[in-house]
Amino acid sequence: MMRETGVTAKPKMVLFDSGHTLVTEAQWDSTRGYEALLPYAAKNPRGLSAQDVAAAARELWPQLHLPARKAGRELHDHQFLRLLFALLELEFSRPIPELSQLYYAACAGYYHIMPHVDELLALLRLLHIRTGVVSNINESVEGVCARLRKYFPEHPFEFVICSSEYGVRKPDPLIFRLALAKANLPPEEIWFCGDNPQCDVEGACALGMTGIWYEDTTLPCIYHDPVMAPPTCPHWHIHDWRELMERLKGTQ
Repeated sequence: MMRETGVTAKPKMVLFDSGHTLVTEAQWDSTRGYEALLPYAAKNPRGLSAQDVAAAARELWPQLHLPARKAGRELHDHQFLRLLFALLELEFSRPIPELSQLYYAACAGYYHIMPHVDELLALLRLLHIRTGVVSNINESVEGVCARLRKYFPEHPFEFVICSSEYGVRKPDPLIFRLALAKANLPPEEIWFCGDNPQCDVEGACALGMTGIWYEDTTLPCIYHDPVMAPPTCPHWHIHDWRELMERLKGTQ
């Protein structure tokens, strides 16, 4: 097992991944997402149902998203929906950005905040430690920010970076360089917390940040591999945000 990092200094900033780090989707149903959109269809000449649209999306997804992700790049969901609807001859009375937010809210049904993360964020506020979010997601940053405001109304994240907005995914150094530029801090003063050993922990460590692998096993995750290889870099491995709270209290 990789040894843990020996960092003991209090960070100036803690960065978080979003999915299964701050919040997790309780369930996912793309058909339900398209059911939420079809009432706004101004034109549906083929009389397509939500099941029809979801089936077409499942066929289109591997042709667009998977090649981009294998190359470390991200396709914005607005592009995907725009192409999908054009191919299906669907036209809507609401703009794509609004449709995208409606879709994600309906697909996930509802979200959970990860256990004790609200307590951790409260401690970070008390200690005057800055926070931000860096997420691999094809959803718009507006949608992610709206969700964070809903579930963490008392916590103002300083910035939110979504791979969808920049076309590059963790662990590519470019997205971490962007985070460092926004933080305006040297990497050794930043801790990066995430559930993905390679994308989050190894990616952050490669640029000099302290990587923290948060491995929650209490809530189901729709996109985790059954077995994840641990990070190959020195890191902290925790299963509960209260463990990180104790480490923070012990920093100098």
